[in-house]
Amino acid sequence: MAPAASNSNAEGYQTRLTFINELLTERYHIKVTKIQPVAYEADFPFPYNNFVYLVEAQIQADTFQRIGTQYGTEPVPTDASQFIVRLPNPVSGYNDQVRVENEVASLALGRAALLRNDGTNLVARVFAWGSAKGGHQGWIVQEYMPGQPLAQDFEAMELDKQKIILGQMADVIGALQRFDVPESIKQYGGLTYTTDGSMVSSAMSILDGGPFQTYAELVLGTIRSKLTKADKNSHIAGWHANGVRDRLETFLMDGYPGLMRTATATDKRLVHADLSTDNLLYDKTTLKVTALIDFDFAHIATVADEFFRSLGFGIGTFPDPMEGKEAATLNDAMLNGFPEPLPAATDEIKWPQAKAWDDALHDRGLYRPSTIPGLTTLSELFWLSSQLLPFKLVHPVVVGNSSEEQLSDRRADGEKLLTEFLSKHGY
Repeated sequence: MAPAASNSNAEGYQTRLTFINELLTERYHIKVTKIQPVAYEADFPFPYNNFVYLVEAQIQADTFQRIGTQYGTEPVPTDASQFIVRLPNPVSGYNDQVRVENEVASLALGRAALLRNDGTNLVARVFAWGSAKGGHQGWIVQEYMPGQPLAQDFEAMELDKQKIILGQMADVIGALQRFDVPESIKQYGGLTYTTDGSMVSSAMSILDGGPFQTYAELVLGTIRSKLTKADKNSHIAGWHANGVRDRLETFLMDGYPGLMRTATATDKRLVHADLSTDNLLYDKTTLKVTALIDFDFAHIATVADEFFRSLGFGIGTFPDPMEGKEAATLNDAMLNGFPEPLPAATDEIKWPQAKAWDDALHDRGLYRPSTIPGLTTLSELFWLSSQLLPFKLVHPVVVGNSSEEQLSDRRADGEKLLTEFLSKHGY
């Protein structure tokens, strides 16, 4: 039974089910027996980035000639009876012109990077896909991966069990850090396929821009993309009030190039950009991680970027000191060593887990915050980009539930933080 249409996620609920059924039945001759939403709450107030479905089906004899023939796909196993179908949500705010292609290519690279010696893999195979270009409904049909969602259990685990999980997450990070992307990928940013099947650089799914010739251009492009959206937001108004935007522009023109010279670890690497317990499946009995899912945000950047975009705040995400006193303390620990004894864990910082994560990276000889050149500078720039579009000033649900006074106060707070950043750098 379809839920009542009370939010943007509920709109089109039945239409999506019909789309999946017709797609698999008519195009690929797969007999669908059940379609079940995954990680879906009917009353969830924010738009989902993707609508995900578990499909139970029976493969027909001629299915194998119809599916698994596109670039980035693999043949369907003869015994397959379950699939995952992902439908990107067009109202989620990401770049639908490249979104599906980027995820398909990123999944292919992820599988190449995470292939185990025994032939198993943490990344799902893609069997078929359709672009979201031109307003079409994009889609991906991919392998069903076994396991339970890790996020719902991780916080309640004993520390020793968490360390086992964190060690496996470090193994994933290590595989991505060591993996050399194909030579056909010349730039930073998103990924796509050419008409002859070559994987090449493209625009990004998570921002309006790309591909970028240099890493400095990618970071600047991230900031510029946020400023463009800030210009269109009536509550932010591009930060033009009180001369803040003029100071920002001067900083980006004169100060930014010098800062980026400290970031020298610029080899191109696949960045998952959402690698956390939310996107891992595991076996509850063995504590073995069984799948890394959701490559929607993945792109080509550097070893530094995963520490800004992934890993969970308070454990593995590298915080900027301007995020608060506790964040500043964790920042120092990640750069200069964790204190003994550790500070008491708080709602914001999970100190035992944060140290366990750093230890796991160290023990494996991997890049971590203290060994990545220029990470402090990069963290400031990533912090700046996040402050240009504060969540509580841009998200329609949050804004709609806020008074004008609250919105005005938030803008004033944001302006103060930006002013402090600019003053610190002499602008």
